[in-house]
Amino acid sequence: MEYIATFLFCFIIVYLCYSIVVIFRKKGFEKFKTSKQLMYFEKAYKINKNKINLKHFAQSLALTNAFIIAITCTIIEIFDNLILKLMVGFVILVPLMLLMYKILGTIYKKKEGK
Repeated sequence: MEYIATFLFCFIIVYLCYSIVVIFRKKGFEKFKTSKQLMYFEKAYKINKNKINLKHFAQSLALTNAFIIAITCTIIEIFDNLILKLMVGFVILVPLMLLMYKILGTIYKKKEGK
């Protein structure tokens, strides 16, 4: 039960922070349009940002990033040693990012075609 609470707390905090700073602020959303993260999706998954709804994409990316960080935080809470937490966190974070971004990129590539 403690791990579920940790997951939900991390997920909500990260999602709210990302939403407030990037999505709901006009200046933040303008920076998102030229961000490295969006360029990564353009290059890696050949997504045309002019053919997708950037607000929906930013929301999806916020949910994805919140999920990645919440899962990582929840898993590292199992360990007591700081060095072990850092190593396990890194080992979990990188493949999880690649996997989730692959899924998100594939979904938006399909949406772009419609």
